[in-house]
Amino acid sequence: MKVEELVKYGISEEYIHRLKGEGISELYPPQAEIVKKGLFKERNLVVSMPTAGGKTLIATLAILEKLASHKKKAVYLVPLVALADEKFNYFKSLFGSKYKVTLSVGDYDSSDSFLMNYDIIVVTSEKMDSLLRHNVQWTKDISLIIADEIHLLNDSSRGPTLEILITKLRELCPRANILALSATIKNAKELAEWLNATLVLSDFRPVKLYQGISYNSKIAFPGTNRNYQLTGEEAENSIVENTLDMQKQCLFFVSTRRSAESVAEKMCSTVKLKLKHGEHFQLETLSNDVESILENPTKQCKKLAKCISNGIAFHHAGLLRKQRRLIEENFKRGLIKVICATPTLAMGVNIPAFRAIIRDAKRYYPNLGAAYIPVLDYYQMIGRCGRPQYDEYGESILIAKNEDDAHDLTERFIYGEPEQITSKLAIEPILRMHTLALIASEFCKSEDSLMEFFSKTFYAHHYGNIHLVEEKLQDILDLLVTWKFIIKKGDRLIATIIGKRVSELYLDPLTAYNFVEALENANKQKSTKTISFSQLISNTREMQPLLSVRANEFSELEKFLIGNEQFILRDIPEQYELEFEGFFNSVKTAFLFESWIDELTEDQILTKFRVAPGELRNRLEIADWLTYALHELTVLLGYKDIIKEIRKFRLRLQYGIKEELIPLVKLRDVGRVRSRILYKNNLTSLSKLREISHDSLSLVIGAKVAKSIKDQLEGKTDTKKEPEYQATLSKF
Repeated sequence: MKVEELVKYGISEEYIHRLKGEGISELYPPQAEIVKKGLFKERNLVVSMPTAGGKTLIATLAILEKLASHKKKAVYLVPLVALADEKFNYFKSLFGSKYKVTLSVGDYDSSDSFLMNYDIIVVTSEKMDSLLRHNVQWTKDISLIIADEIHLLNDSSRGPTLEILITKLRELCPRANILALSATIKNAKELAEWLNATLVLSDFRPVKLYQGISYNSKIAFPGTNRNYQLTGEEAENSIVENTLDMQKQCLFFVSTRRSAESVAEKMCSTVKLKLKHGEHFQLETLSNDVESILENPTKQCKKLAKCISNGIAFHHAGLLRKQRRLIEENFKRGLIKVICATPTLAMGVNIPAFRAIIRDAKRYYPNLGAAYIPVLDYYQMIGRCGRPQYDEYGESILIAKNEDDAHDLTERFIYGEPEQITSKLAIEPILRMHTLALIASEFCKSEDSLMEFFSKTFYAHHYGNIHLVEEKLQDILDLLVTWKFIIKKGDRLIATIIGKRVSELYLDPLTAYNFVEALENANKQKSTKTISFSQLISNTREMQPLLSVRANEFSELEKFLIGNEQFILRDIPEQYELEFEGFFNSVKTAFLFESWIDELTEDQILTKFRVAPGELRNRLEIADWLTYALHELTVLLGYKDIIKEIRKFRLRLQYGIKEELIPLVKLRDVGRVRSRILYKNNLTSLSKLREISHDSLSLVIGAKVAKSIKDQLEGKTDTKKEPEYQATLSKF
């Protein structure tokens, strides 16, 4: 179907023109089938097809059809912040001024009232769930719910929230259409049955994919006559060299961050030799940009910059978001030729390449050891192969150690089927959190209504009953009563004031209970230090996985703990108790935060704790959210003496500063480094900054920053600035 034919199905010429501007001239067969059969007008629709099969256009057409006829809202649910950014930018560009598009991620203790004024809302599942906990009123205006990557119901960390959210939305918006977009899964029909939806199942790919195996200095593609003879004995470099000789790019997947970095470094010389004339200068400029994102670049920043100057990059969650974004953008431009990445890249934004090379088909799992990755994860990685506008075909390559290994990999992955997705709803901490939320938001007002709600979940549909969930729910309700988060009045379930606040703060009730007990202890002993709060927020499910203690660190941490034992707000387990290992890991994680507010640099933290800047930022965001929640509970409990100390701790945590710098970081353009420079030059307060001349201040801090400071102090510009970390919980 030509894109011009969409006019016969209610798509305006304006948007047909815009789609053509996106390079879309013809619909793929499954897209055309959906349009011709009028499936957008069906109540619900599940689309299961390979990555890059055209699901975003299906969502776009559904939004156009629904908003044109109903004048209501479309909500686009995504699992990751990076994916939310990508979809928001796409829809913002495509829909222009006709439909108002917005993005909602981050702050979980906000109803984001501005959302009622928007037509298309791109939102993470956790954020949408938090909005429902705040009883937003605009849900009645939703006419279309798009659930992207719905196969992540299978993910133990994200799946339960998505499942609960969809079940809630089906109750709140019974007339809204649901469009669920999924990768190829074994039980797509079952998913469609749960949603009472029409299923569109397709194996269509716009670019043909050849799946290969590399061993014995060759690449073979089972079931075809295709093969390559490699020039070198070492597979990794040889495959990359072969790719670059074809004037193509590749993604190189390994299992760990360390491997991603070491492989990228090892391949620098190979990639550098294949660069075109003029690319060296562009890469040097990009390299400098990546290295200078931090005021004091770390060893990792310098390592990454050196790799990029040679045309290759590594990519993992330990990088800063700006660094990852620059890598992704310049790979799409063709400037960066190779990305060595952990599998998280396959779950994030759309980065197509001619080849996806998978070196590590096994991954280390806690308590299991090394085991093959799921076939579904393999399909996520190879889904990036082949760029529709540039490649006639794409290739995926598994690297085998020998012929026997090649046979095993072929049978398991190339000829294997993706696994079924199953509900992970029975995981107790998550069930505990959502049970309180259902009661606190008055979605469920009795045990019967609670059981009825869970009977509508995918868990109930998949297993045919909720007996296991029912047993756990009874225990959870008893705990919530004991913790005073809910009360029972006959058959009624009612959230207490503190229970409702815990739900709004998006906390695990166990975390909140531990916070409340710790605050009671702090109120009694009237003596706290920053370690009191840093250890408390570290010893939570939300902060996991905690930093593990290495053998050579035990002595230092034990000394640190002994020196601060009287300030720990929870009981300290004995060394022989099972809980001690987890507790000691929380002490190390707290020591990380203590080092940060003691002004250790990112590079010093990387050396001391092996925590890269990206991971540090992620942990600080979670720490900020938990500290904010701790503050809110303290206010609710009325412990006035502690509130000041928590606020002070949160500020120090946000900026990574000692207490004496707090007055200075109120200023725009003044962070932890510049505030310390000012302090060392005896400019220790705003009054002293007012007294010093502009010229003298320029000698200390530079003319541009000096002018900014003086303008703020004279009231010419606003001194307020956004904190470096939101009260949020975000995952890459």
